[in-house]
Formats: sequence, C-alpha cells, structure tokens
Amino acid sequence: MVDAICKELLDRKAEITEEIETIYFGGGTPSVLNVAELQDIISQIQKHYSLSDSIEVTLEANPDDCSMINLDMWKSAGVNRLSIGVQSFRQEDLEWMNRSHNSLQAVEAIENAHKAGFEAINLDLIYGIPSMPTATWHQNVALALDLPIDHISAYSLTVEPGTALNHFINNKKYPALKDEKAAEELEYFQQAIEDKGWEQYEISNYCKPNAYAVHNTNYWRQKPYIGVGPSAHSYGNGTRRWNIANNAKYLKAIGEGQPFWEQEELTVSDQVNERIMLGLRTKWGVDLVELQTVYGYALLEIYKEEINAFLSSKHVKVTEGRLYLTKAGIMLGDHIASELFMVE
Repeated sequence: MVDAICKELLDRKAEITEEIETIYFGGGTPSVLNVAELQDIISQIQKHYSLSDSIEVTLEANPDDCSMINLDMWKSAGVNRLSIGVQSFRQEDLEWMNRSHNSLQAVEAIENAHKAGFEAINLDLIYGIPSMPTATWHQNVALALDLPIDHISAYSLTVEPGTALNHFINNKKYPALKDEKAAEELEYFQQAIEDKGWEQYEISNYCKPNAYAVHNTNYWRQKPYIGVGPSAHSYGNGTRRWNIANNAKYLKAIGEGQPFWEQEELTVSDQVNERIMLGLRTKWGVDLVELQTVYGYALLEIYKEEINAFLSSKHVKVTEGRLYLTKAGIMLGDHIASELFMVE
C-alpha cells in the first residue's frame, strides 16, 4: 500500500504546482504505519512537491497507539500535529461505540503527546449520545479543556442507514437520538469554550486563539488539494475526483497503470453552492462579492425575502460584503444554506 501511494504521488506531481501548506494522514487508522513507512511517504512528497517552510503535518491517531515510542517516531518522521480520536472519557461510552481504547488511555494519549513535544494537539469529542448523562458531557468538556491541547473537534452523533447502530435503534435495543439533547449539549460546550477564551471557527471546530487546523481551514476555504490512496478525494480547477474505495482494486490498478479514479466537472451552481455551504460553516462566512463578480450570483438580491427573514430571526448577519451564521443560526446551518442555493 505504501509503495502504491508513493507511485500515485509521483504520477500526480504535475497537478499541484503551488507550495504545499499541509500534509494530512487521515482516514482509517494511519497511526498503524511505522516510522519508515511514514518517512517513505513524506520523502516522496518532499522530492516531487514544493513544501512550505511552515508546513503542517497532521496524523490521525487512536489513543491506544499513542505510546511514547510511537510518538517519538512520528515526531522524528516530521509529524507536527496530532488529531486524537478520544470521542469520550467515559468507559461506558467507549464500549458502546466499540472503541478499542479505554478511558485511561484517552487521557494518557494526550499527556504523552505533550511530553513528546507536540504543541498542536486536537481531540475529537462526540455529543448527543443517548445513553450519556448530561453530567457526563459536562465532565468530558471540563476534562478536555484542562488537558494540554489547543484544538477540539466536537461532532453530534449521527446514525447512518445500514449501520449496526441504526439497526439497534430501529429494534428498540438502543434509545433513539434526540435533537433537543444534542442542541443543549452543544450550547453548553459553546459557552464553556467561550469562557475559556477559545473560539469556534467552524461549526464543529474550536481552538485557542489562532490555533486553526490549517489543513481543514484550507478545505473549507476551497483551496485545491490532492487526496492519495483508496477512497481519497481531490479538488481543484472546478473538478472533483475520487479514488477506488476497494484496497485490492486500487493496488491492482496502480500496479497495472490503469485508471483508479472517477471524476466530475463541477457546474457553476455546484461551485456556488459549495461556496455557500462551506463558507457558512466558518467564521469567515460567505464572500458575497466573489459570488457576484466570479459567478454572477447576486445572492442578496435573488433571495432578498429569505435573507431578511433570517436577519429578523437573528440566524444570520451581513457585514462588509460577507454573510455569516450567528451562534443561534449554527444549529440550522444546513437548512439556511439549502435555502440560498443556486437552482439551475
């Protein structure tokens, strides 16, 4: 797999001519790679791409992989940011989510990462878990904010069709999700973050002042990127591309020099709607001037009635040519975005 990824990196070097600002090892469990494998991939990127002097190199890691030995190896390979999938510090929740780590490992992983010299550390938390008492969520938040981290990604639990969780809920083995519970827990988290002096810069992402995840920020602001490996997605020049999801088929196609991806050309409405959807998720909002000058989409005129209604309900605000969600509008972000989409 590492050899195939390195070959794909070589074959696609002409696609990115500007300076690379971020490398992100994510999807699946990249923390199972050993230091030599990580270095092979990073060396291939260094050899064939132009890298920023301040490049951010992120590795997604499971807490049970964060031993001091692994952490030191990752750091020596060039990783300078960790995203640790904690999810919850309560043992019952981890067992319910079928996580491989325990509550003690969740805390130790972050403390070990700090001892190893990592300054940029993100942890993932999940709220809206039906079986989690509200008091436990409050404890999770307090514990997370006392740890040596600078970033938290907080996600509401969702149930996908066809999953075991969906099956158990439908058969009354697990309680159903409650939007009210998720909303209350999110509101509590937002206030705790604000009291701590952190900021919410994207619907699910929070950080100490200016400690933004560069990789994800570039994604939300629609900078071009290439995704390498099975299932990876790429974006640039009005085109989206995605690789074969099946590992064996990916390896076979790479080995035989056959196409291993599909792609689509984005229409003007696709590009406009992505600008709206992604922009509203962030503190930087939607650039209304760009929509009009680049795409000919006068959003404030076309949806004057809808915008005025959202302004009156204090779910959005318009300032200096940009449209933003308010704190009250965040829970309705997807609905608000869909109401403002370009329709062909």
